[in-house]
Amino acid sequence: MATHAAIAAVSRTLRTLLLDRMVVPVSVTLAPPDVTVDGIDGARVNLYLMQLIENAGLKNQEIPGSGHPAAYGHPPLSLNLRYLVTTHSAMETQPDADLNAQTLLGDAMRVFNDFSNRIDQLAIVNPAAGTVGDPLLDPVLQDEFERLRIVLHPASLDDITKVWSAVSGTNFRRSVVYEVTVVQIETPQPRVRPQPVETRRILMTVRRRPEVLDAYVTPAPNGPIGEIRARIGDEITILSQGSLADRLYVRLGTLEPIRVSPPADGRILITLPDAQYPADLDNPLPRPIPPERQLQPGPTEVQIIAGHPAEGVEGGLGRGTPVAAMRRYPSNLALIQLCPRITSIVPVAGNAATVLRVNGQRLWHARARTAEVIVGDAAIPVRPPQPGDPWAAPTATAVEVPMSAAMEILDVSATPYPVAVQVDGARSRDTGMLFTLGP
Repeated sequence: MATHAAIAAVSRTLRTLLLDRMVVPVSVTLAPPDVTVDGIDGARVNLYLMQLIENAGLKNQEIPGSGHPAAYGHPPLSLNLRYLVTTHSAMETQPDADLNAQTLLGDAMRVFNDFSNRIDQLAIVNPAAGTVGDPLLDPVLQDEFERLRIVLHPASLDDITKVWSAVSGTNFRRSVVYEVTVVQIETPQPRVRPQPVETRRILMTVRRRPEVLDAYVTPAPNGPIGEIRARIGDEITILSQGSLADRLYVRLGTLEPIRVSPPADGRILITLPDAQYPADLDNPLPRPIPPERQLQPGPTEVQIIAGHPAEGVEGGLGRGTPVAAMRRYPSNLALIQLCPRITSIVPVAGNAATVLRVNGQRLWHARARTAEVIVGDAAIPVRPPQPGDPWAAPTATAVEVPMSAAMEILDVSATPYPVAVQVDGARSRDTGMLFTLGP
């Protein structure tokens, strides 16, 4: 199993390969191009790991023999490594210095070409590279399934020039790029091993899944039908079919399913709860709703879940035995928009120095992306006060905003402006909330 040390092990292996198989005895350094390595005075070949790329072909594959292909877990991190190879002459100012560098480059490229796909089969033959007879491959990589391969990467002159341009204070030097594939780093995270299936069970029923046809706020007598902007405490009507079941539940947004009585006409009535689940057929007493699961302004899913008895068989390798169980069948999803509710504003008139307070429900919450008080056409952001600000911190039931933030949009007028609150795109629909802006 290769650890995080595998990347450095590849670099050491390349260095050992060049030291062992190059004809010209030179030093091999592993350093950025602009770094002068201490203690190296003669000719040298420099390898610089300039880029690491995830291997797309092995990204989601387990290492053969270490895990089942269908098992849960974390596949190893498979990487391709790209090295910038440069050569340096012993005396850079001599007439033949560049020719010597070219000779070293040709020697290094020959080694990579000759041994590119069989590094794991080589043993050290040059004492300058290590103990003669030892494997040339670094010990960290010797038990890996994937073999290292070295390929000349077709980097253009423009690509190489960009690398050297990023290195300040260094002149351009002839370079080539080699790609090494593939090094795999395994994760130490524990793996999940599902239990094998010992008892098979097949259940079936002839009943169809329930279907939600529509969901809207229950209108007043003789009122219009179809209002989908609901508030906490509003009763909503769910029109459904296939909802006659032994057990029927309604799921609202992030709340747990609430059991209701199956309707004969497919019309289900339910009230949007605030901080407590209502008493239902499964829970005779109200229960608190955790704050993180309470409904907040924005799109809210509405779904019904029907529970029907189902028949089937279960067993191991034989014919099995008959079995009956209750199964839940969820319907499609319908959407309503949960909106803030405004109960009052204080004051109802003021000027640019006024701090407007809005009282109600679901006016703000800590996870809200945007919250605004809208006066006329001016949207005033709701935000926590900073030192010196005259307004109070926002809560779910009260927010305060400075009217000075709306003066560039609103004009002083004896005609009052309507006031609304909008949280994450859900705007309140309360009428009669008016503010008069004076001089």
